[in-house]
Amino acid sequence: MVILPAVLLLPILSSCSHKFEPDILNLDFYQWNLWYDSSAESSMKEPSCGWEDLHRGMGKLVRIPALAKDHFREKQEQGVLWYHSKFTLPENWEERKIELHITGAGPAVELFLNEEKIAEFRSMPEPFIMDVSEVIFYTRDNHLALKISTSPGDDWEEEGIAGGVVIKSIPEVHDTGEKVK
Repeated sequence: MVILPAVLLLPILSSCSHKFEPDILNLDFYQWNLWYDSSAESSMKEPSCGWEDLHRGMGKLVRIPALAKDHFREKQEQGVLWYHSKFTLPENWEERKIELHITGAGPAVELFLNEEKIAEFRSMPEPFIMDVSEVIFYTRDNHLALKISTSPGDDWEEEGIAGGVVIKSIPEVHDTGEKVK
């Protein structure tokens, strides 16, 4: 067994690409499945392969940010992309308020958490933020899916997630009844 002096390990330990924050779960560092659903219609409320196949890893394995143009050269004007990732909340987050923050997704996004549609929005410069405390699982795996579609006139090369996806835990604030001067 080779034992390295701590001085030699410092460059390795300090080269971590992200820092740990106890109230943030950064899904950018998780594995995502990206699937071009060529037989889907924009009105469909689930992937044409079904939720189970999407959960099992349908499509390409990617890290976000991930745009359509980087993964699907054959994709043309209109279509549907499905992004899917699985995550579990840390145990100490149980019963806290949980927010989902999405930056740079679009052009048209439908958001599903555990197969339930929870929101839809069009791409915007500021992050999309939503309280998901009522639909998130605190003690088991969660499945987050983004259905991203284009319409005539949208730039499909900008289709996808150009920013990031973060889950934030908001610690409860207790009112002590004292007035702040």
